[in-house]
Amino acid sequence: MNHPVENLIGPAAACQMLGVDQQSLLRGINDGIVPAYRIAGTVRFRPSELCHPSLMSLAEHYRAKDAQFVA
Repeated sequence: MNHPVENLIGPAAACQMLGVDQQSLLRGINDGIVPAYRIAGTVRFRPSELCHPSLMSLAEHYRAKDAQFVA
């Protein structure tokens, strides 16, 4: 798939965009929810992909998932 040229961002900026902490961001990557790219040993993100509506509730997704294990 061809993407227009856009500046990639690092994990700190991705966390800020999504309103999550770094642990939730890593969980999202590992669960295949958050699209990420490994470039020269670093993880980078396309801001346009992080704006997808399904990712806007990522923090709530993991809070609900964690609440199941607390009970």
